[in-house]
Amino acid sequence: MESVLHAVVVSIRLASASMVYSVPMENALPPKSARRARAGEPATDARDRRSRRLLFILVAGLILLTVAGLALLGTYFMLSRSSGAPANSTSPLVAVHSAAVAPDMAVLPLAGYADDRVISAALDAGEAETAFATVAYSSLLPDTLRSGHWLLLGSRLQNTDPARATLAYRAALDEAALGPGLSELARGDISLQAARGLQAVNQGAVARLALAQAENIARYSLSLMPAQRRDLLQQVAAAYRAAGDAKTAAAILSNVDAASQGPGVKLEPPAQLLPGLHGSVVLPTAVTLALAARQRAAADLATQWLKASPDVRKELAGALGQALQAEDGARSEFYASASSLALPDQLALLHDKVAWLTVKYRVAQLAYGLSLVPDWEGKAADLATQLASAYTELINGYGQQLDTLGPADAALGRVELLRQGVLWCRLGLFPGNSEAMLSEQLVNAARQLWTRQGNAGLVIIEQQAAGLRFYLLSGSQP
Repeated sequence: MESVLHAVVVSIRLASASMVYSVPMENALPPKSARRARAGEPATDARDRRSRRLLFILVAGLILLTVAGLALLGTYFMLSRSSGAPANSTSPLVAVHSAAVAPDMAVLPLAGYADDRVISAALDAGEAETAFATVAYSSLLPDTLRSGHWLLLGSRLQNTDPARATLAYRAALDEAALGPGLSELARGDISLQAARGLQAVNQGAVARLALAQAENIARYSLSLMPAQRRDLLQQVAAAYRAAGDAKTAAAILSNVDAASQGPGVKLEPPAQLLPGLHGSVVLPTAVTLALAARQRAAADLATQWLKASPDVRKELAGALGQALQAEDGARSEFYASASSLALPDQLALLHDKVAWLTVKYRVAQLAYGLSLVPDWEGKAADLATQLASAYTELINGYGQQLDTLGPADAALGRVELLRQGVLWCRLGLFPGNSEAMLSEQLVNAARQLWTRQGNAGLVIIEQQAAGLRFYLLSGSQP
């Protein structure tokens, strides 16, 4: 089974498991029920029946390494000077249409539901915008699920909103090249699906980059079996043919037997290193109590919103906003204790802090579909700066941990870390302008690792197309 990246999911041992609440089964959210009832009109019996159905869905070289380590350590000082402005306009996060988000479904993660379940339920209910916002702002989804959701959203949007479908497909393509938690077979499949989607929204030039990446994976991967290579190459050829390029398709098929043998080197995929470098933290009682109160308030809003009058909706939103502010106060005290922890546990705390700041940033951007904490809405830029600072600390903390490993593991770990950092930037989760610096380090580290492997396997390169920067997997140095 494919390894799944859990580096962005902090290992938390709650002080009291009984203090975690979720939406009661009998009061779960309606699916396609009266989504237009946001103005306050009562839901019909049919809508109530659909509500119950959605309830069922929701529940149902040593010197090189030394120099590299110093370069990574130096990143802290440069990244800390980076702007805290929101991510660039090509990230899916800034393309969220907050006014179209369904509040009753959007707050479900605040009530304790996993992001993946909320995204699937929103898509089943026809609430693509709510699903889009939940994927875009999730700091907890593993690469396997995030890439799949972006592909699905691209297919849902390509006929009605091709511009944002393009963003979704490009996000999936970024995952294919950068996501540390993906197998090379998954990278090839995601590349193929992204290529087909991009071709469907008339992004032929970018689609060809995705197809080239899928072909490179089939030819140069060190872990694929011959049958997997052949199948991938045949699908690439079919995609070229469907795009009207019969010549390239024929060239691939004419050499498919030899290409299916691969580079002549077979290696097992290396295990991820970052998840083993962070420790765990115990949430103090004050935080668990505040978290439980917030989950109850979110559950109340989720279950009552559609049938509530405007005045009751205001009360529900106000109660959740107050709970969020109380939790923020408790968490701020907890995060202030970071310096007293060992470095691995500091990393666990930073993961938790990043997730919480992302919630605050989403609240500030009205991306839950309603106003919850007006005070935060006027501080979105400051929250972006805080979020960028937390990501910077996290990356450099892992850099220090990598210095404790042997040369081979350190080389692998550095590429894994930089991949993750660049991906955070590309998705808009890491605000500011740190991508260029991390990108340069990633390309250099990937090239060094490729050289250590005897110039075999896949290497990450950067390429410009259609005026945009892309990261791709190649079989040779750029």
